[in-house]
Amino acid sequence: MAQRRIDEQIFDEYEPTEEEKHFEFNIQKYNGPRNSRFEPHGEGRAKFFAGGRYEGQFRKGLLHGKGRLVLQDSHRYDGHWRKGMKHGMGRMYYPDCSRYEGEFRKDQRQGIGIYYYPNGARYDGNWFKNKRHGVGNYVFSRGDVTLKGTWIEGIARGPAEIVFEEYRFHGYWDVDKPRGPGSFTFDAKVMISGKYFVDEKEGCDARELVWQPFLIEKYDYSKLPLEPLPFPVDESDVSDISSSEDEDCDSEGSSNVSVDGEILIMS
Repeated sequence: MAQRRIDEQIFDEYEPTEEEKHFEFNIQKYNGPRNSRFEPHGEGRAKFFAGGRYEGQFRKGLLHGKGRLVLQDSHRYDGHWRKGMKHGMGRMYYPDCSRYEGEFRKDQRQGIGIYYYPNGARYDGNWFKNKRHGVGNYVFSRGDVTLKGTWIEGIARGPAEIVFEEYRFHGYWDVDKPRGPGSFTFDAKVMISGKYFVDEKEGCDARELVWQPFLIEKYDYSKLPLEPLPFPVDESDVSDISSSEDEDCDSEGSSNVSVDGEILIMS
């Protein structure tokens, strides 16, 4: 097989600034119903002192239920809230033109979701604390190459499968390159087994990755390396927000008071 290079780094997700991380929902102006303690409660609209606006459900003065938040720097979130945090299904649009659609937990991307990167690449799979974590598929910007792998804190490591239009590679991944034994398969008919290693011989490019085949045989699924595996997380980190006060938004009386928020190298 001819050497094939995909000169594309695996994209990272948008990293919020310190100001964005500590955005405070201090309401400057609110229009909508309030509860007996005069807190926003129910369907309403708000503008914040820090900038931005929100339209949707409130509960006891907090964003809670379903609503849309638009910030001045082009951040936009459409989805579910719980006790002032993004929690549940939602869509987040970032200033760099990337976006995320999927599950949130305690203001972070967590669960199953798809991230669309500015260069056209996308990741579809498991998330944990805003990082790719677990099993997921990364489709490169060209659209014809997919990395199916196990991700640990944003980095692909362990059993992986690379899907090209003409063939597939089954093996092991470490950071951004295949490492060790693996097999190329062609239409589930023929397989070429071998290994990837780093060639450090004099005269070669520094730490050049080389594929060394050693066996061609009929396709045999049982001889392929392990498939990508889920990565366990600490159960204490996935615990839900306390549900002791999870009544519906209209459970408390309200009054309608209006007041003037990667580089891959494959053979």
